[in-house]
Amino acid sequence: MSNLPAPISGSSVAPLSAAPRRVLFGLFDAAGWGWATFRAVLWTLVIILLLGYIPDRAYYLTVSPTVDLGLNAVSLVNICPAENEGLPCPAPAGALIPWKGGPAAALPGAGEGGALLQAGTHLYYVGGRAADAKDEFANIANVATAAIGPDGLSTWSAAAPLPEPRALSAAAYLAGTAYVIGGTSATESATTTVYAGKPDTVTGLITTWTLVDALQLPAPRNGASVVTVSDGLILLGGADQNYTPQTSVWKSTLQSDGTLGAWEEMSSLPEPRANAAAVLVGDAIWLWGGRDADGVTGVSLRGDIAVAKSPATGHSAPAPATPDEQGDAAIGSIYKWSATSGEGDLPTPREGAALWSANGTLYVAGGVQDGVAIGSVYWTAPAAATGITTWHTVDQVNLPADQLRVNASGVVVGPHALLLGGEDASGASATTALSAGTSPKAPVFRAGLFGLTVPGLALPGEVGQQIGFLSAAGAWTLNFVLLLAAAVAYAQRERFGAWVSRLRGRK
Repeated sequence: MSNLPAPISGSSVAPLSAAPRRVLFGLFDAAGWGWATFRAVLWTLVIILLLGYIPDRAYYLTVSPTVDLGLNAVSLVNICPAENEGLPCPAPAGALIPWKGGPAAALPGAGEGGALLQAGTHLYYVGGRAADAKDEFANIANVATAAIGPDGLSTWSAAAPLPEPRALSAAAYLAGTAYVIGGTSATESATTTVYAGKPDTVTGLITTWTLVDALQLPAPRNGASVVTVSDGLILLGGADQNYTPQTSVWKSTLQSDGTLGAWEEMSSLPEPRANAAAVLVGDAIWLWGGRDADGVTGVSLRGDIAVAKSPATGHSAPAPATPDEQGDAAIGSIYKWSATSGEGDLPTPREGAALWSANGTLYVAGGVQDGVAIGSVYWTAPAAATGITTWHTVDQVNLPADQLRVNASGVVVGPHALLLGGEDASGASATTALSAGTSPKAPVFRAGLFGLTVPGLALPGEVGQQIGFLSAAGAWTLNFVLLLAAAVAYAQRERFGAWVSRLRGRK
C-alpha cells in the first residue's frame, strides 16, 4: 500500500516547461545572446569577404603574376618559375640568379685597384693598376665611365683623368660632388690627397678633378673604406705607408655652403682593417671583408651611430636596441663598436674578393683563399637588434668554375649585380663582366595549410590596371546582388521555403 499523500481536491500541477532549443552542436541557446553574437560576427565576416577581399583578389589576379588566396602558412607545395634557373624554391632572401657572362668591360689598366663610383646617371671606374704591372707604384690616373640606363650599363668610354695616378682609393658621391680619397700614387704607397669632381649640368659627366687642400687626410691611407651619411663622409681604417692596417675613423661634416669640412677623429675601430667594404644600414655602419693585422679576416665590424632623442620616447624611431646605451653621445657620432663572432663571421675569408651591398644585404664573391682562386658567394642581411647571425650561400649562386674572379669590383645596376674587371683563375685580366639577377621570382604556385598562391594574368601597363579595376567592380557588384538576395530570402523565410519546395516538386 502506497504511503504517498493523497492529492488535494481541486489542486492542479503546472506542466514542466520545454527545454530550450540548442544550435551549433548544442553550443548556443537558439534564443540567447551568444547565438545572436555569433551570427552577427559571421555575417560581418561574410560581408567583408564578399565586398572587400574577393574584389581585391580579383584586381590582383588581373595585374599581378601571382596572388595569395587565404593565409598561405607553412607551404607544403612550392613550384617556382624556370627564370630562377635552379635556385631553391622558394629562393632564399638575398639570393642571386646564377651568374652569366656579361658585356665587355674595357676598364682602365688592368681593371683592378680602381674605385667604383656612381655619380648621377653615370658609373665611374677611377684609377687603378697599370696592365701587366709588377711595380707597386705602377698606378694610373685614367678614368672610365658608362651611362646607367634602363637596360643596364652602356659601353665604357674614357673620361677626364685624375691629376695624378691613384690606386686603392676610396670614392664617394655626396651633395652633387664626387670625391676620390687617399690611395697609392706613382711614388707613394699611401697618400693624404682628396680629389673632387662635379658632373657637368649639360652632359652629366665629370669633366675635371680638383685637389681639395682643405680635405687633406690627417695621415696617409690606402685601401680605406668610406660611408656616406646624412651630414658628411666617414672614412674607416685603411693602411699606412707600410701597408699596415689601421684603426682610424675620421669624419668630414657637410657645411652650410655644400662643401665638406676638415676631417675630425671619431671612435676608432676595435681592430685594424684595410681593403674592406663599408655601408650604412639603418643607424649602423657595417665593415666587412678585407684584412686585419694578421691577414684576411672573416670578422665584420658594426658601429652604432647616435640618433636624435624625442620627448615622447627618448629616442627616434630607429633607436638603439638598448634605449639608454648611447647616453649623451653627440648626434651623428659612433658611440659603440662591436665585432661578429662564431657563425656571424664569414665562413671562408679570402683576399681580393668583390665586396658590395644592395638593399641592406652584404655580399662577398670570389677572391683567393690559400693561394687558390675560389668562386663561393656569401651574403647576409644584418638586423638592427641581432646584427649578423649567419652568412648564406647556395651552390647555384657561386661563380661558374670557368669564370672565377680575383680583385674584381662588385656593383648593383638596376636588376643585376655586376662583377667588373679583376683577373681570372689564370691571372689574366678579365675583359668581360659577370652578371647575376638580383630579383628571383616568387613561386608561381604554393599550397599551404590555410591558402594557396596561384598564377595571375599579370596584364601590364595602364590597360592592365583598368581591366583590373573592372574585374574588381564586377566582383563587387555580383557579390552585392547575392547579399541582397540572401537578405530578401531571410526576411521571407516561409515564402522562400515554399518556393524552394515547389521547385523541388517540379523536378
